[in-house]
Amino acid sequence: MTTTPTGGTPEYDPFIAPAPPPPMPEVGRPAPFPKPRPLSVPAKVSIVLGVVAALGLGSLAAWGISRSSGFAAVEAGKCLYLTDEAGGNQGYTTAGCTSSRATFRVDEVRTGSSDCRSADYVQFELYASSSSKRAEKTLCLALNVETGDCLRDVVHETRIAKVRCTDISAEARATVMSGSSAVCMPEDTELRYTGPPVRTVCLRPTGENI
Repeated sequence: MTTTPTGGTPEYDPFIAPAPPPPMPEVGRPAPFPKPRPLSVPAKVSIVLGVVAALGLGSLAAWGISRSSGFAAVEAGKCLYLTDEAGGNQGYTTAGCTSSRATFRVDEVRTGSSDCRSADYVQFELYASSSSKRAEKTLCLALNVETGDCLRDVVHETRIAKVRCTDISAEARATVMSGSSAVCMPEDTELRYTGPPVRTVCLRPTGENI
């Protein structure tokens, strides 16, 4: 490399030396992807007429097809759990109300396709066959829980189940209060059932002092 008479570095001469490379632009850290919002505990439930479909987080819908040889008769006060059936339909299996598998209690059996007295029920329509256009009955299903019960898969009516509160899959813990004037904590999901008996179920997310 040549030097100036004073020993310094010569100034850049475009005729005798290549141009220095342009400075590299500063590259910042890539912006992180936004984290998805956590799943909410479910609860407000509503019917989809003739279609099994989730209505978004926090909603449940159910459509059953009752066949005389396939399903046991149900009446108010009995308990059951829901299952996925062939063809995208849902069925039910009866169980004792004290059984851990009994996730729903039938509060009322209504004739035809009918709204339940509270929007917090899972309305389960029963049809005579897959070709039937009109429901024969509607079951008004309430969560079959007692104070202290913990649940997993609370947004899936066919997968919801009772588990130990220490189970890693536990998502919510239930508190059951009598009457319709009971008030849940702000962080709870509140379900009001007209019964009988009239009761309010509060579902508190795990981690919220359970």
